[in-house]
Amino acid sequence: MRRLSRFNAVECGVFTGSSLIACSKLAHESGIPFKMLGLDTFSGLPPLSEEDKQHAPADAIYRNQTLFTETSLSGVQKLVDEAGLSTHVELRQGLFSQTLPTLNEERYHYVNIDCDLFEPHIECLEYFYSRMVRGGVIFFDDYNSINYPMAGKAIDKFFADKPEKLAQIRYGDDGANRTKAYVVKY
Repeated sequence: MRRLSRFNAVECGVFTGSSLIACSKLAHESGIPFKMLGLDTFSGLPPLSEEDKQHAPADAIYRNQTLFTETSLSGVQKLVDEAGLSTHVELRQGLFSQTLPTLNEERYHYVNIDCDLFEPHIECLEYFYSRMVRGGVIFFDDYNSINYPMAGKAIDKFFADKPEKLAQIRYGDDGANRTKAYVVKY
């Protein structure tokens, strides 16, 4: 059996870093050699695209104000450092359209896309899909989100002509956004 030299993972949409740190701790405690990359503006959601405006709920608060501003690159980096993960986790600040072209050519095993909006989902999928290893997983936090229906629309549009089929997993009670989705790359 071939030994994995390094497990490459990415989180697109880090916010305060809770899932990035949780996944990184799990990999670290399992003894898996890994590199986790966290991509985010670290200043909130970008402006809505025309596609987002078309699909966003009419009463969505983010139509009139920037959400997820309660974060910063330095704040998340501090949490990463305090967790003892700084040798495994790298954070990159900026819009995906700015940061994705700067990444090293890598093959990825796991990508968590949690970026709420249509265009960022498309940008991330266009970049990472062809760079996934066979059997790699792309996880979608917002596929079934009532507040961000444009996420599911972007994912469906992207995978309409792909061989992979979306799978879903549910956790917890009947709270909002408790059903997540993922694909396994063929």
